[in-house]
Formats: sequence, structure tokens, C-alpha cells
Amino acid sequence: MTGLDAPGKQFGNQTPAKPSSPRHAGGETTLNNLPVLTEVIVEIDPHMPRILSAEERQQLLHQLEKRIETLFSQKLALYLEQEQRLAIDRAIGELKTELPELLREALSAHLNSR
Repeated sequence: MTGLDAPGKQFGNQTPAKPSSPRHAGGETTLNNLPVLTEVIVEIDPHMPRILSAEERQQLLHQLEKRIETLFSQKLALYLEQEQRLAIDRAIGELKTELPELLREALSAHLNSR
């Protein structure tokens, strides 16, 4: 086991006494009697499991991937829409500037074909 696996253990061979919660400790809070993060979480929600099963981790990972995919798709759709609007505006602008010349050429070609 590592220091992350077991509450109350630190790295190396030191094994301090099981920390107590600062809320419940009668004395002064020191570095040696601070609670381990998992103990703090369990105090907040005693029904929360300490360790997630592999299946639960997979479900959470799948939910996270779906959420990221949704956010990415929304952002991408927004940027795509903005770029499409810019492209349409540019195309209309170019058509407006070229239209008089195109009309003159068409009229000229029509009159020359008579």
C-alpha cells in the first residue's frame, strides 16, 4: 500500500496515529492531527463510497467524454456558423462589386449577337 491507499499512512515507514477531525478534536489542530482528505469527504457525505469500482469509473469516464464531446460540438457549430456567415457576406460583397461589369458584358454580348 502507498500513502494514497490507506488513510492515516504517510510516505515512508512513518505511521502516525489516525488523524481526528479538527471539528471534533478537543485540542489544538496540528499537522499530525489533520484529517485525511477521504475522511473529510466522508464527513461531508457519509453515503459517498470511498473507492469507485471499475464499472463506476468507466461510467463516469463515459459521461465525461460525452459532456466534452457535446461542448466541443456546440463550440464547433457556433464557429462554423460564424464562418459561414462571413463567407456569405464576402461572396455577396464580391458579387455586388462585380455585378455591374458582368451586366455590361452580358448586355454587350447580347447586343453584338444581333
